[in-house]
Amino acid sequence: MIVGGSASGDSEGFSSSAGGLNLTAKDLATKANVSEEKAQNIIDIASHLLSKERFTLQGTSGALAVAERESGFDPEAVNDSGGVAGIFQWSGWSNNINGNRWAQAESRTLSMEVELKLVSSELNGAYRKTKDLVSVSEDPKQASLDWSLYYECVALSDGQTKADELQDNAQKWYDLLKDYVGFESGETVSGVMSTKIPSGWEIDTPYNGQAYEGSSAYPEGQCTWYVYNRAYQLGVKFDPYMGNGSAWSGKSGYTVSHEPKAHTALSFLPGQAGADVAYGHVAFVEAVKDDGSILISEMNVTGVARLTVSYRVFSADEAKNFWFVEGK
Repeated sequence: MIVGGSASGDSEGFSSSAGGLNLTAKDLATKANVSEEKAQNIIDIASHLLSKERFTLQGTSGALAVAERESGFDPEAVNDSGGVAGIFQWSGWSNNINGNRWAQAESRTLSMEVELKLVSSELNGAYRKTKDLVSVSEDPKQASLDWSLYYECVALSDGQTKADELQDNAQKWYDLLKDYVGFESGETVSGVMSTKIPSGWEIDTPYNGQAYEGSSAYPEGQCTWYVYNRAYQLGVKFDPYMGNGSAWSGKSGYTVSHEPKAHTALSFLPGQAGADVAYGHVAFVEAVKDDGSILISEMNVTGVARLTVSYRVFSADEAKNFWFVEGK
């Protein structure tokens, strides 16, 4: 799913406003045999990683297994002897024996909101290696080991890792959640993604999965790779070197406007509609209604699998803020 913007045409793409998990705390509590309070904490953590940080579900499940080991998903969990606290037991709470990671938090508050912001701050800062590895993982078990090693900084050989149990729990969370990522068919909520075409919309033909000539300039499965190939399938050509998602709107030789048109590329500016703050994102406009609302398709933004195509609808008022790039 994602990531890694580079001059080769990679795009970090979408990073928020995804749906996260499509189940209630009550449902998860029953399925996982946990309290509703704990189930809600699990949903909050998973949805944050899926939508805000664009993790695969496999990577998310690995992180959940570590949170389960560290705190039992309790944002108020404290270990005074180790000076740690929170869902991932960050150091610097009651002493600085193991460092002071709490210094990076928005406030010294044991709440899920504060702690999830701390997670994002670290994943996009000093602990970027964790994100680089785990966010694209296709193996929940390996993801749990990578998160433990690079985020918790506990050697895999250390008894605290509980490696076998950790991997079993990662697989458990993946199996429990894999059918509940994204939104159900029939929902049409502006800016919300669905792996099915939303109710009331149609497309000419679905993406056939083919990689066409020139697409090798883009990393397979990235948003840029998808838009290049989806457009090519429908007879629309873009340059193999359009750049990161936000760069498409500035590519010389292409007509760009705020007027939505079917079969154009939608080049999201950095941070726009959840696009990555550094690299932006790009999607393909499948259809435009008479009222100006649009249906887009995009790749690797649902957290399910690397080559997943998903859809979003934007209202006319939202659409007029975007840059649409016409192919050739």
